Amino acid sequence: MESSNTDSKKKELLLFNQLFEKYRTALIGFAMSYLKDKDDAEDIVQDVFSKIWDRIDNIEENKDGKSLLFTATKNACISHLRHKASSNRYQVSVLAKIELIALENSTIERIEFNELQGQINAIIQTLPEDYQEIFYMNREEGLRYIDIAKHKNISVKTVEKKISLTLKKLRNSISNYIWFL
Repeated sequence: MESSNTDSKKKELLLFNQLFEKYRTALIGFAMSYLKDKDDAEDIVQDVFSKIWDRIDNIEENKDGKSLLFTATKNACISHLRHKASSNRYQVSVLAKIELIALENSTIERIEFNELQGQINAIIQTLPEDYQEIFYMNREEGLRYIDIAKHKNISVKTVEKKISLTLKKLRNSISNYIWFL
């Protein structure tokens, strides 16, 4: 009985080797027609032969060996392509979610910035008119202290003092936004 089992294993090994030698190259070419990638095709064929080895005792070379190999390879290629497409859809989905989050964050940041700008404008409106004018000339028009001093016919030290006091009032009034200033 043991001799029969050994003979059976030898026949299975011989059949497997015959199938491998006879169809391996053709299966790789067949897989490449689906996958367009030699490494993936070789991996698929290797997996197919691994699965065939597990079922070799149920295969007869002349009856179903060739068709089984090509069908298994085709199915493995289709499965691989589905997985790859699913993975790509997942990546696209993740990127879309990241972009949406970034857009939401930028919208929130814009809203917060607009709120802060509104608070700054309200605080500046409470200042004396000459403080407001000097602050806007510097911050909005980009004028240097010396240019403001010439325009207003005051000293540079007076411009520095008024801007400094304006900034101090802003800092004290909007302390929760201090990192912004």
